[in-house]
Amino acid sequence: MNTANNYRNIPFQFREWTTWNDKKASGYHCDDESLLSHVDTISFGAKTLEEMHENVDYYLDNIERCKELKKLNDIAAAVFYETLDYKGD
Repeated sequence: MNTANNYRNIPFQFREWTTWNDKKASGYHCDDESLLSHVDTISFGAKTLEEMHENVDYYLDNIERCKELKKLNDIAAAVFYETLDYKGD
C-alpha cells in the first residue's frame, strides 16, 4: 500500500511491503525533484515520519550548503578522472 503525504510542500509516500523472508515492512520514500535538485541524490527513504521530516528539513534548510558540497564533489570527481592512469573503467 502506498499513501501520499506532504510536509513543507514536499510530497512523499508511505509504503508497505513484504520482505524476502515474508516479513511485513514499511517506511517513507521521497523522490521530489525540486527538493533534491541541489544534491546528487534522486530519492531517499526514512523508517519513521519524524525521520522523513528531519530529512526534508535538512534539504530545505541547507540548500546553499548542499550546492557547495555538490560543487566540491563534482570538482573532486573531475580531478580524479583527469589524473586517472588506468582508463579501463
